[in-house]
Amino acid sequence: MIKISCPYDWVCGQEFTVEELSSHDRDFVISATAKKMKLIFIDCPVCKVTFSYNPSTNESIASDMINPDQQVKKEPLRKTWKSFNTLLKRDQAEIPKIYLDYLLSEQFEAKLEVWKDQDSFELFSYDALREVVNIDGKDYVNARQLKGFALSLNELGQETNYLAKSIVIGQSGTSLLFIDSRDQDSLFIFHPDGGDTEKTNLSLKDLFDKHIK
Repeated sequence: MIKISCPYDWVCGQEFTVEELSSHDRDFVISATAKKMKLIFIDCPVCKVTFSYNPSTNESIASDMINPDQQVKKEPLRKTWKSFNTLLKRDQAEIPKIYLDYLLSEQFEAKLEVWKDQDSFELFSYDALREVVNIDGKDYVNARQLKGFALSLNELGQETNYLAKSIVIGQSGTSLLFIDSRDQDSLFIFHPDGGDTEKTNLSLKDLFDKHIK
């Protein structure tokens, strides 16, 4: 059985099998291996810290969110969303906690109707947010794929700073549903075919009020 090594050898460095992963990470690795994906994010079952993993080569890669030259506590236990957001913050982006609370709750519903009489958007699961997509020859996790489109639009002279920092949470066809980074609440739609954005009448507060309260 293939063993995976935690890349944080200055904190953990333990080896473990796929069966020792959390249920969603175990399924994620199996699915990513079948799809021949080259980069995903999983959590070490021992120290609970997120790291990059290449299913094709069985290579574990430490992120730069921990400095090995600094003294590190032996108990770096933290919630998964905190670890993932630490990675995103390197790009000055963050998934709002109110949305992650909803995403990880039992009330989460994968389909979201944005416009009546039109196809619903499929909201990404936590695993899907971390899957890697290729935009113009560069790899991005799903949550950050707008950064790839923003770079291309920027070359055309369009102002895309807010777009590059926004978080994608769902998709319908080629259209992407994202949280506007300017207020961390409004929901917009990005249309890759024309590079246009469209404001919806929904917000994260709407989702929270409907499903959590």
